[in-house]
Amino acid sequence: MRATTVLNKILNTALSTKRPHGSATNVKFTAWLKDNLPFDLQKGSFYDGAGNLHVDNRTQATHKTLFVAHVDTVHRNEGKNKITKTKTHWRAKGDVLGADDGAGVALLMHMIWGGVHGYYIFTQGEERGGVGARYLADKMPTLLGEFDRAIAFDRRGIDSVITHQGWGRCCSDTFGSALADALMDGSDNLMMLNDDTGVYTDTAEFTDIIPECTNISVGYAREHTQEESLDLNHYQHLSQAVLAVAWDSLPVDRDPSVVEPAQGVGSWWQTYKTTSQYDYDPTDAEPDYRREDAIDAVLDAQYGHYDGLAQMVAESIWPDDTGLAIRHMNFKGLKPSSLDWALECLEHGEDVDLILDSLFDELHFA
Repeated sequence: MRATTVLNKILNTALSTKRPHGSATNVKFTAWLKDNLPFDLQKGSFYDGAGNLHVDNRTQATHKTLFVAHVDTVHRNEGKNKITKTKTHWRAKGDVLGADDGAGVALLMHMIWGGVHGYYIFTQGEERGGVGARYLADKMPTLLGEFDRAIAFDRRGIDSVITHQGWGRCCSDTFGSALADALMDGSDNLMMLNDDTGVYTDTAEFTDIIPECTNISVGYAREHTQEESLDLNHYQHLSQAVLAVAWDSLPVDRDPSVVEPAQGVGSWWQTYKTTSQYDYDPTDAEPDYRREDAIDAVLDAQYGHYDGLAQMVAESIWPDDTGLAIRHMNFKGLKPSSLDWALECLEHGEDVDLILDSLFDELHFA
């Protein structure tokens, strides 16, 4: 099969099924992935004790890249998922879409069929605290030690190469920047940059063993909610880019034995843990002028005046070239409900940059 055919086939099937961890549907889907591998890889693929599916597509010792995506979804019940499709976005009818991480699973299969050499693991239980990834770190550290880099395709948005996950650094800035550049490769269709606001995905469990661990934006937004969507423009451009990256030529600069935690109580992780729980009280805080500016910009946008919001989004997403970021925005498709959501989050203390980043996901066009 052609890689593009595989991508569409796997993506459609992945998003059309609800697969909570441990469900029969999830087990069946993982087996279906194995059956849809290239014939020469099916025999050597295997399941470990946690049910993770391993696919070794290395042909020489220099292939030291691990690719990861998780097969489980956050759905509470298993079964069919009804999808609505437009030319630019996919959404589910009345439920979570499951692009977290069905989009990543399809992308890994696409890379396998596209001839990208490396080691692939389709993990279990990421939505239940990284069940499969923790098994790998605890039971198979020797295998993980064979890799210089671990790449997850499980990040929301359309521009992140994650350098930190929650409690600390997971990859070097040198590696992140090189990967971002390799994905963009002179094209205006993708806009990738280092992002230190990662929360958690499977590769966070490997940081004590593998030098460079990251997570790449695959284009979904509002994950874990019925508002989840997948940006097909970003996803299609990313699917082309990943086939062209020289993965094993990327630099290795981080020492996994050196722990670099998030710094201080003002770190993003501390901010996330407090503001995401709506603990922010504007009456008890010093004036937050940037938050006030963002609120004003959203209010103006609700009345059709977008310049202020466009500038704030651009400064947050791509401060080195705000003009490029603005050229990638289309306010005509912005839903009023998205502005209502942004305003509510800002007024309750959610992180300003995370909200602006989420709005850019919806505004972005290729």
